[in-house]
Amino acid sequence: MKSHLFYTLALAIALASPASQAAGLRQSIVDTIDTNPVVVRALKSYQAIGEEVRAAEGGYYPSVDATLGYGYEWTKTQNSGDVELNRREARLNLSQMLFDGGATRAEVERQEARMRSAFSDLRDVSEDYVLEAGRAYLELLRREQLLNSAKDTLLNHVRIYEQIKRRSESGMGALSSIQQAEGRLALAEVNALAAENDMRDAQANYERIFGVPAQENLEPVATDIAVLPSSLEEAQRITTDKHPVMGVAQADIEAAISQREAAQSRNYPRLDFEVERRWDDNLDGQPGPSEDLSAMLRMRYNLYNGGADAARIRRSEHQLGEAQAIQRDALRQTRQSLELSWSAFEILGRQMVFLAEHLSSSEKTRDAYQKQFDIGQRTLLDLLDTENEVFSARNQLAEAQIDRQIAQLRVLNATGTLLDALEITLPLSEGQLDGERQTMAAAER
Repeated sequence: MKSHLFYTLALAIALASPASQAAGLRQSIVDTIDTNPVVVRALKSYQAIGEEVRAAEGGYYPSVDATLGYGYEWTKTQNSGDVELNRREARLNLSQMLFDGGATRAEVERQEARMRSAFSDLRDVSEDYVLEAGRAYLELLRREQLLNSAKDTLLNHVRIYEQIKRRSESGMGALSSIQQAEGRLALAEVNALAAENDMRDAQANYERIFGVPAQENLEPVATDIAVLPSSLEEAQRITTDKHPVMGVAQADIEAAISQREAAQSRNYPRLDFEVERRWDDNLDGQPGPSEDLSAMLRMRYNLYNGGADAARIRRSEHQLGEAQAIQRDALRQTRQSLELSWSAFEILGRQMVFLAEHLSSSEKTRDAYQKQFDIGQRTLLDLLDTENEVFSARNQLAEAQIDRQIAQLRVLNATGTLLDALEITLPLSEGQLDGERQTMAAAER
């Protein structure tokens, strides 16, 4: 059994090795959220729409255009006959919109609503990343605990095996006891290897989500990660008010309303103030330079375009109804997710009480059986069974504890408050955050 002793020594060294610098859950997320590709995509989408808002606001300002032209001109008149000239043109035009039926205002409001939707989407994506990262972190902690439990159980089996072996060598133990101990020891080694494999899978998943390898011996997470709402009803109210998905849906409705107003603006004439300065040479068959200056109020009004404007209005009304239906469906889905997460959190909390009692009783039974085994009142099988019972109870309690912490993250995510609970800010500069706060405040007014 030299292999058993060698493996035991390796495990003991691994358990006694110093831990590297530990990183907590929050800090691990803070260090990686800015570089997560999904979060960065949502951030860039938000920033791009912010530029579209500024582009839409350009409709309020005057437009200045310059035109230069040079080429050949042929003109035929009754007085001069055929005239061929080298024509030159230079024009400077300024146009200021005075009234467009509210089209510019509606477009600015639509883009601002899209910007709010993109901001809520950024928050939703960030919340989902924090949830996924939290799962990966807690899952790695789970696998560390289960691996340590498997190592402890293996060491106990080695200890029992060595005890039986010494008894057999002194003539007090049967060969069947040694064989039985060897079989259980082999099973304990299999369990330890399986736990190590699961640990490596959890490490790979951690690196996939965080983008960096996991440090050894992660810092434990508090049993209660954050303060949860006092009741399911309060959590539902928070979900309705604060969940980013609801913010996306509401902003999409506002964008659809603005789009409908933009479509209706085509029912009105457009009025512009235009100033044009012209410098021409050899124009319209008249040799020599000519200049012109005009300042005009120009109204343009489409009288008929085949019913396209009416179709656009009807389309925008259908899109508004679609956005409202999406909002109702989003509310149903977020509430369902919240109820499932809340139920899991409550049930797991109640289970942990009994699982802790089970583990305590199992450990007491094992210790008592060990003493009774030493004086010949218990069989080896009894002792090994209690050791496996402790192993199973310890794993069940660890599983329930991690599952309950994940349920807490799910509840916070379902209410849209996970970022706030962990005090994690969005990957935006202070200027961008201030601008978004002003936009949101203006929308509320």
